[in-house]
Amino acid sequence: MTTTCQATFTVVSSPVVLTCPTNTTAAACQTQAAVNTAFATWLSTASASGGCNGVLTNNNTGAPSACGGSTTVTFTYTSSCAPLTTTCQATFTVPAAPTVVLTCPINATEPACERQDSINNRFNRWLTASGTGGCNGVLTNNNTGAPSACWRIDNGDLHLYEQLHR
Repeated sequence: MTTTCQATFTVVSSPVVLTCPTNTTAAACQTQAAVNTAFATWLSTASASGGCNGVLTNNNTGAPSACGGSTTVTFTYTSSCAPLTTTCQATFTVPAAPTVVLTCPINATEPACERQDSINNRFNRWLTASGTGGCNGVLTNNNTGAPSACWRIDNGDLHLYEQLHR
């Protein structure tokens, strides 16, 4: 009597699991060093496992500009067992700074020979430019003080107002 049996020996690779970073938008108005650090941290959240002898790589070309931009990275997991290559993509974005809006005071003309303190007060109230947007903007002007109460401008030339009305 002959008795036989059969058995199977199988080598199964574990399934490949590739996890890309989440698409991310960083805050505007950071330094480039801060963007680079956030981008490096974001890159490090990619992970992969499974397959055989797997190697995780990416085609990173660098963080986007702190002034605004985006970088899309393709992550590739290569295995010596099928599937040989698995990929995913994710994008890291830095928004552009808010648009700069500068509002200047409107041109003003005051009568000559007013009291200087009155001209100074009106000038200081007039000197109210405002600005918004950009990153860490600082509003400055080239103000050197209120004009003399007894000066006038004719055709772009500054004159002592008729020698103080003679």
